[in-house]
Amino acid sequence: MHAVSWEQLCHPRKEGGVGLRPLLEIREASALKLSWRFISGGSLWAAWMHSRYVKHGNFWTCTPDNNHYVTFKTVLRHRRVLKSAIRRVMKDGSGTDLWRDPWIDRSSLLDIRGSPTHQEDMRGLTCSRIIRDGEWRPELYRFTAELGGSIMSTIIDPALPADRWIWEPTGASSGTGEFQFRSCYNLIRRTFPLSSDYEFVWCKGLARKMQLCVYKLLLGRLLTRDRLSSFGVPVPDPKCVLCCLEPESMKHIFFECTLAWQIWSEQSRVLGVCASEKCIGDIISVLRDCRGRGQDWFRTARVRLAASVWHVWRERNRRIFEELVTPPVGILHNIEFDVNAMENG
Repeated sequence: MHAVSWEQLCHPRKEGGVGLRPLLEIREASALKLSWRFISGGSLWAAWMHSRYVKHGNFWTCTPDNNHYVTFKTVLRHRRVLKSAIRRVMKDGSGTDLWRDPWIDRSSLLDIRGSPTHQEDMRGLTCSRIIRDGEWRPELYRFTAELGGSIMSTIIDPALPADRWIWEPTGASSGTGEFQFRSCYNLIRRTFPLSSDYEFVWCKGLARKMQLCVYKLLLGRLLTRDRLSSFGVPVPDPKCVLCCLEPESMKHIFFECTLAWQIWSEQSRVLGVCASEKCIGDIISVLRDCRGRGQDWFRTARVRLAASVWHVWRERNRRIFEELVTPPVGILHNIEFDVNAMENG
């Protein structure tokens, strides 16, 4: 995998990588997890950190200080991202700071309206001031109609034991709102365009060596002679070692060479598809269009594609490095053997 960048390898499989997770993103997700543990409470660590650094103040308006422990500074640094992933659900509002907690569409009253006219108005005020009999009463605190509409969107659930935070990425699907590290990581990480081509790489039961060979072919990272020459590596003979007629390139080896053409013609005959495609993307498109033939056929098609690519590449390497030649009939026999082994394994 030396021909593929580390950044590319760290993409999810559906986005063109192999699913590795970079340590920087893991660190950020872990820090966000600490922030969640701090606001959700329920642990000795959260209680100690709150009594040590927040005391009678508010976590959301706390200012980092040089005397703060580095872990608490990390927790504070992730407040903005944390706000984007949480939602407040009320029991009676007694556990939610009216002005400073981000309970209105992930924003606080301070964010929306700024500081109140009289600073003492903020002291000890909770959302219970505008909740009566399990319903919102925003008119009790002189809120505008527009702000009152936003307040009404916050859920009140009298069955809860207390006001609580919901982890939004899981709250919509599971209804529990419990924290999940996977959803946290997906919130932190960079995303890349999805591609259905990679389902032909990561087929269940497919040999790893074949998966990686097709993967590098899709990315254009196989070290053919034309690529080696472009890197400044001396290449005695640039011609294709399989046919000795044309310069070697990925397109030629796998789709234009006479040997490769015999392989694809046989696989197309077995699968019942056209063999006129000239690149891996075209072949994948043809196979995907025939997906309606059933899951068993589609899986067989993916296995045959990967086995054919790998055996053509293997034959190329054997002729260069071992000076051994296998006739097309032998290569087809090896492909059938591997296909049967993977399908029955």
